[in-house]
Amino acid sequence: MSNPADFGVQGVATALAAGRVSALELARTLLERITSAQGRALNAFIHVAGDLACEQARQSDRRRAEGRLRSHLDGVPIAIKDNIDVADLPTTNGLATRWMPSVDAPVIRRFRDAGMVILGKLNMHEGALGATTDNRHYGRCAHPAFPGFTPGGSSGGSAAAVAADLCPVALGTDTMGSVRIPAAYCGIVGFKPSQTYWPVAGVMPLAFGLDTIGPLARSVEDIAVLLGERLEKPALEKVRFARLENAQRIEVEPVCQAAFEAALASLAANGACLRTEHVPQYEPGPARRAGFIVSEADAAAVHRGLLAQSPEAFSPEFLAMLDYGKRVTPERYHKERRTIERAGFELVKLLDRVDVVLTLTAPQRSFSFDTPAPVNQADFTAIANFGGCPAISLPLPVPAGERPIGLQLIAAPGRDTMLLSVAAQLEPMIGR
Repeated sequence: MSNPADFGVQGVATALAAGRVSALELARTLLERITSAQGRALNAFIHVAGDLACEQARQSDRRRAEGRLRSHLDGVPIAIKDNIDVADLPTTNGLATRWMPSVDAPVIRRFRDAGMVILGKLNMHEGALGATTDNRHYGRCAHPAFPGFTPGGSSGGSAAAVAADLCPVALGTDTMGSVRIPAAYCGIVGFKPSQTYWPVAGVMPLAFGLDTIGPLARSVEDIAVLLGERLEKPALEKVRFARLENAQRIEVEPVCQAAFEAALASLAANGACLRTEHVPQYEPGPARRAGFIVSEADAAAVHRGLLAQSPEAFSPEFLAMLDYGKRVTPERYHKERRTIERAGFELVKLLDRVDVVLTLTAPQRSFSFDTPAPVNQADFTAIANFGGCPAISLPLPVPAGERPIGLQLIAAPGRDTMLLSVAAQLEPMIGR
């Protein structure tokens, strides 16, 4: 029989309900994987909450036996990126320091109240400002299927843990693509909700107004179950799809472009109508650079106190970015803010005319740690944050042994349920 520890969110919930596995058995199996030699080599976790997870699982089993479950998620394991506060577990934000929160971030309280079992805190790119999860303080997080390659970032530990079957679902954060890029690199699903979907209180800030909490899982259904979203079944011929003419200016790995075109051809063959649209006043490269400048400036302000008190908590690379951020003048800051706000405004205007924008998630596949990180990793993803839009990355089919590629879907702010519903329709159509 299949091992419930290999299941996604819905499969685990069903197995728990059917008595195929207890929450404690499930937690122990996953903890054994996390702390095994293979799990340690993956280095997806910064902190493993073994005792806490087992106690939460015991409590879930007692509630189930007494018929007082908190929700359908009771007993389902989850792991958390280490810039999100979990009460009584250390938070590091990927820095060489830690603090012990006394209260949960609101998003954690939601899932704790639902009875979920927290397995631990996940590795991340230092300060959430980068997309490789090559962390100077806690070590590289490895790609689960391609040793020596990056899982992406900054939520690299979240993606690696899900893809390696160390947990059925994980939380990450996304400022310009930090959930969707690692999901694409690791061949799983990553969802960035609308900006206002969840409060970002209890999350170490990076860029104000751009930071978003998002889940990573193995299917759209798993994400919908986690969020409590009831998926619809829209007729694809009635969904107004668009590709962006602006995206043609992004340098793309040829195999990624071929996979994208094949996905669009599959949609057309299934009756979907696709048109090409232009977002005025939006150049992907300059807009992405504006977003990074804003992020560096905001991060410098956020970390000012810790920088003065404990400069050793920061790597030389991160210190250099914060130093650059400190030197951004107010005039430059407002100029770059206007650039990203204008791009976001124009995207939202476009989404009045179309339902879903389709792009690649990243211009390239996962790359070796020995290779310099491409500067354009976030060229497709950043604009969704600029507009506060929900966006999701789905894995595209690739030949066996090839690195994964992601397809991104973007919808208007507040249309999260519609986007998830369309993504669930596309998921089996485009295949894996």
